[in-house]
Amino acid sequence: MWSDWQQWALGITVVLWGGVQYGLAVYALRDLVRRPRVRGDNKVLWALAILTLPLVGALLYASMGPTSFFPRAGRPVGGADGGARPIPIAPPGGTPQPGA
Repeated sequence: MWSDWQQWALGITVVLWGGVQYGLAVYALRDLVRRPRVRGDNKVLWALAILTLPLVGALLYASMGPTSFFPRAGRPVGGADGGARPIPIAPPGGTPQPGA
């Protein structure tokens, strides 16, 4: 009935689909935990939707849950330590000076 290559293709498809599903769920839950506010102000319901609706819950959260994808005004955007760093400006015809 099924040839060997069809069984392999089905197995690979199932594994890839599961990986995408669980990867999106982990990404959505991680974002949910880190975000201070979400649409509807109910993180528990969003977490339940992500966990109980495979793939659809994570996609719904990504499209409707976060209140903003942009950084807030007034928040410094910086390096790994979170601090804002000035951008060195090069003098005309020169290289940027350290600490400038």
